Amino acid sequence: MSKLLVVFGATGQQGGSVIDYVLNDPTLSKEYSLRAITRDTSRPAAQALQKRGVEVASGDVDDLKSLPAALENAHTVFIVTTTVYDEHLKAREFRQGKAIADTAVAAGAQYLIFSTCVGCERLWGHVVEALDSKADVEAYIRTLPVPSAFFAPAMFMQNFLTNQAPRPIPGQEGSYAIANFISPDAKFPLIETVEDTGKYVAPILAAPDQFAGQTMFAATGFYSYKETAEIITRITGKNTVYAQLPQEQWTSYLPAGYQVPMTAMMCWIEKPGYYGPQTQECVDWTVKQVPEKLTTFEEFVERHAKEMFPQ
Repeated sequence: MSKLLVVFGATGQQGGSVIDYVLNDPTLSKEYSLRAITRDTSRPAAQALQKRGVEVASGDVDDLKSLPAALENAHTVFIVTTTVYDEHLKAREFRQGKAIADTAVAAGAQYLIFSTCVGCERLWGHVVEALDSKADVEAYIRTLPVPSAFFAPAMFMQNFLTNQAPRPIPGQEGSYAIANFISPDAKFPLIETVEDTGKYVAPILAAPDQFAGQTMFAATGFYSYKETAEIITRITGKNTVYAQLPQEQWTSYLPAGYQVPMTAMMCWIEKPGYYGPQTQECVDWTVKQVPEKLTTFEEFVERHAKEMFPQ
């Protein structure tokens, strides 16, 4: 009998990638049956999962009464929480992650996989709420009486289609800029979340005992903003540069709830690094655990050039 894998965030980038991988893998698809958790089972994305043979169930992390049914008979649970940038960021995310984990354990789940981030405040004394919020959930899950493993995605390549997308430069027709305040040569890790999340989680699902207590520091490799702009220019033919702005100016462009946590996160990414002082070593170890080819930023740009520069 197959083990039930319950996936939160099933219609999002991370959870959706895990479901896609398991469905398409000849071994894991036999070992695990799938239940996708979503707040609205009538959404087209949820309906599409049902058509692919995935059980779709309703579950809302802010409605504790909905969680026991969502997690009934779960063997393994993939947990994703959503960061909302307001004054309740940390408390909300901890509450949501704890609620899922506690309910999963109470339902008899035997393994938890949590999408986490590095604990900046706890490990190094730097407060970075957008990362610490998930790290606090991880620390709690590690105290529970079931084995667990962790998936720590790097910066999303998908951000270059949204908040980090190239913007037209006023007065310079046909030229674009990616703006931030960190050094143009500061390296940060990138992951193609949709294509590759499942590739990192698959080794955990295949060998849960081996990866119990471990964290997959998920990134294809390291890039700087200067390099990403050069890659975009080379592949799309659209002149793109990196514009390093004064920190105060960049921060002023952010919505009110984003200003403090996003600025703190970018400062952290530049120094000591996205995963802390051992960022390179963490990524190098993780890449060795993944048997498949990971998506480069060059490949991402080739696939998404039209979305990056909509007509």
